[in-house]
Amino acid sequence: MLAGGVVVAAASLLSGTTGFGYGLVATPLLLLTGFSLPFVVAANLAVSFVMRGTVAYRFRREVDRRRTALLIAGSLPGLYLGARVLRIHHTAALEAAIGALVMVLAAWLAVRRRVGGEVRPRPALSLGAGLAGGFLGTLSSLSGVAPVLLLTRERARPVSYIADLAVYFVATSALGLATLLATGSLQAGDLSPDVFVWLPVALAGNAAGLALAPRVREDVFRTVVLAVVFVAGAMTVAGVR
Repeated sequence: MLAGGVVVAAASLLSGTTGFGYGLVATPLLLLTGFSLPFVVAANLAVSFVMRGTVAYRFRREVDRRRTALLIAGSLPGLYLGARVLRIHHTAALEAAIGALVMVLAAWLAVRRRVGGEVRPRPALSLGAGLAGGFLGTLSSLSGVAPVLLLTRERARPVSYIADLAVYFVATSALGLATLLATGSLQAGDLSPDVFVWLPVALAGNAAGLALAPRVREDVFRTVVLAVVFVAGAMTVAGVR
């Protein structure tokens, strides 16, 4: 639990600074620490709900309501599909697959931020990003990757970027936990009360990240974040304990 608290604090600091990345960092490192996949998914969703709720309230006037509503609506079928897959597949295989997925996504994000492209908002893309995010959310708690790619493509203003993601994370975290419990993919015992010990460090790390964000060059910090994510995914695939 102490090692997990360190991981949660570090992931919260990174996500507070960039607006995303908590699940990308926390999931592989918590798996590496020795926690089970159901516990990691449940813990990350619970911590994210509380942590991003404070950010959503702080930036509530900056939210793009239409885009966020489409992301959340799209996530609903994805949350259910991810929960069903989590229930029927073997945990060890999922851990290796998630590690590989994290590596691919980290590399893709590193390339995507250097590539320009069309920026006109498309509702279908918002729904699709929500669907993919919901699926990954209940499967592995990596719900932010697809929305991040969408917001990067649309070149959202930094404050809107953080606000939209915060509202999306709050909604999908709550809906994801409810879906996992309703489908039997998660048992009440999978979410130990001990995990709530992590909440203070998560909130502190998130607050520090928000304060740090204006002082750090975005390109440098995101390079470090993506490097950490990639290494964490590689270690999970390798099965290092």
